[in-house]
Amino acid sequence: MATEKRPTMLRLPEDIYEKIRYLAFVERRSINMEIEHALSKYISDYENQYGTIQLPKAPGVE
Repeated sequence: MATEKRPTMLRLPEDIYEKIRYLAFVERRSINMEIEHALSKYISDYENQYGTIQLPKAPGVE
């Protein structure tokens, strides 16, 4: 299955990793999807408080 997601390397302190692992188990998500969900929620909360984050267009993209 093809994906448009960018692979990244993430280093986490052990306690944060274990808490994410627990939440992923409780929510029936993979650890990766739990991290993605947490980041999406953080961004949504930030944008609700401060407005939409405007990203610059990449050069050559129309």
